[in-house]
Parts: sequence; structure tokens; C-alpha cells
Amino acid sequence: MASNRSQGGIQQLLAAEQEAQHIVNAARSAKLARLKQAKEEAEREIAEYRAQVELDFQKKVAAVSLYLLSL
Repeated sequence: MASNRSQGGIQQLLAAEQEAQHIVNAARSAKLARLKQAKEEAEREIAEYRAQVELDFQKKVAAVSLYLLSL
């Protein structure tokens, strides 16, 4: 009878360990998904910023060119 309890206890511990591992794996997957999303958002913001800086630069180049042509 003690052997049955022992086996049941071991099985219960193994099941709990397996469930805990599933929870940890799910948390890791969620963390990786958040990191990927944050990276994509940062890359998008950087691309927008670079495009805006390039546009501002081209406007300044055009303004200087017009000024120099008017001299």
C-alpha cells in the first residue's frame, strides 16, 4: 500500500514538473515574440527617421542650390 502511495506521489510530482516545464516554455515563447515585435517596431521607427532626415537634407540641398544659382 505504501508502494502505491509512493508511486502515486512520484507520478504526481512528474506531472507537476511537466506542467511547470510547459508554463516555462510558454513564457519563453511569449518573451521571444515580444522581443521580435519590439525589434521590428524599432527598425520601422529607425527607417522612418532616416527617411525624414534624408528628406530634410534633400530640401536643404535644393534650397542651397537655388540660392547659389541666384547669385
